[in-house]
Amino acid sequence: MQNAVSAILSASSGPVAIFTDFDGTLVEIASHPDAIIVPDDLPARLRSLYSALDGALAVVTGRTIETIDSFLPAQDFSVTGSHGAERRHDGTSEGPAPHIVSNATAITRHVSDTLAGKDGLFVEPKPTGVAVHYRAAPEKGAMASAALESALEGHPDFHAIAGKMVFEARPLSANKGAALEHLMQVKPFAGRTPVFIGDDVTDEDGFAAAERLGGFGVRIGQPAETSARFALPDIASLFAYFDALIAREPNTAASDFADQRVQESRVR
Repeated sequence: MQNAVSAILSASSGPVAIFTDFDGTLVEIASHPDAIIVPDDLPARLRSLYSALDGALAVVTGRTIETIDSFLPAQDFSVTGSHGAERRHDGTSEGPAPHIVSNATAITRHVSDTLAGKDGLFVEPKPTGVAVHYRAAPEKGAMASAALESALEGHPDFHAIAGKMVFEARPLSANKGAALEHLMQVKPFAGRTPVFIGDDVTDEDGFAAAERLGGFGVRIGQPAETSARFALPDIASLFAYFDALIAREPNTAASDFADQRVQESRVR
């Protein structure tokens, strides 16, 4: 793990901008979207990383911004939600177009009606789409996929994407790569090396965009075919990379946090 972290840190030699997914990247995936557990030290770590990077930290996720705020309240980093369909930066929010919301509602209604009463399948409505989770019933993956494809008929501006035990409908115009490219045009991200971190196929657009702009991707978890340049085995190793970034920056608050983490590791 240490060699991988060192290699990524070496590639991060200049000023970097961190773009990170949420589920499976900052927190472990759970059996239900609401059942995830936020590590006790994650909020403080993100605040220190934000400070160390002079604000060049963004969460780019399929979750809504409102949901991220519920899990990580009182944070100043930028958030791009719903795979890029909604975003908040520097206190300014930009929501999805009304026709996207309207179509998403219709798609969600169709899927919910089709899968009503199907045990183990969870339909998660979103402002700009819908996710069908089948982690509790892996044998019903084909059923979930078919229901979503049927709901998308007549909605050419949407498509289905597959994730870890989930199928999701999202607007064609929304993806994590476009979200990264948008933020890289504004302060404090502009002029930095973009690093996109994720764990799933939905993060591949972000990995590719980071490479196009002179940066790189980091994939978390089990080995998989990916366009990410680097891989880390787990969330703990990602946090080690974050702590290394915090420790090397001349920021008092960030350095204090890193020193505290080193001391805790020695006690263990």
